[in-house]
Order: sequence, then structure tokens, then C-alpha cells
Amino acid sequence: MEKNVQIGLLFSIYRNMLTQRQAESIDLYYNEDLSLSEIGEHMGITRQGVRDNIKRGEHILFDAEAKLGLAQRFLGIKENLEHIDQVIREIEQSENIRYLPNDIKRKINEILLMIGEMNEQL
Repeated sequence: MEKNVQIGLLFSIYRNMLTQRQAESIDLYYNEDLSLSEIGEHMGITRQGVRDNIKRGEHILFDAEAKLGLAQRFLGIKENLEHIDQVIREIEQSENIRYLPNDIKRKINEILLMIGEMNEQL
């Protein structure tokens, strides 16, 4: 996974483990795509201070993920939901779908709706 995407995911999960300055620096750098100088000017600190905030924050994010693994679990759940969705869509496209009782077809649609809702929550 690309570092910017990885930091974005970790930041969304572990943001509250950072100081306000670290969180703001990481947000402006990775999400707003500002330079270190621009962030420093905005925050009233030096470019080096911004860099230090970002590096410390990154370390905290990666350390939290190494210990808790929430991002990895999230990605695993998302991948499993996508696989379930694909399998159900294959069932729906099968020639044998016409032989399924209507109550089973309704259950398949119900599962697809639940997967859609779960994906929206993720």
C-alpha cells in the first residue's frame, strides 16, 4: 500500500492518539497536500518543527497499528465483504438462479443490502 494511503487509513483510526499539533501537521501534510513551509507558516512554527511533528506522529500511528492491528482487521473485513458480494452476484448471474425458490432469492437480495450498508459504514 502506498505510504500516503496507509498514513491516511492509520490517521483515520488512531488520530486521537496524537497530540493536537501532530494531528494537525499530519492532516495538513497528507490530506491537504501542503508543504512543510506552508504548514509551519500556518501553525506558527518552523519547517523543522512541522517535520518533527509529522515524524513523531507517523511513529505513533505505525506503532499503534503494530500493537492493535485495527487497520489490518478493517482491510480484511472489507476484502471479505467484497468477496461475499462477488460470490452472490455470480449466483445471481447463474443459469440455475431460476430454479431457486423465491424465498432464497429474497434472502440473497437481503444479504446484498446488508453488505451495501456495511460497506457504507466502513
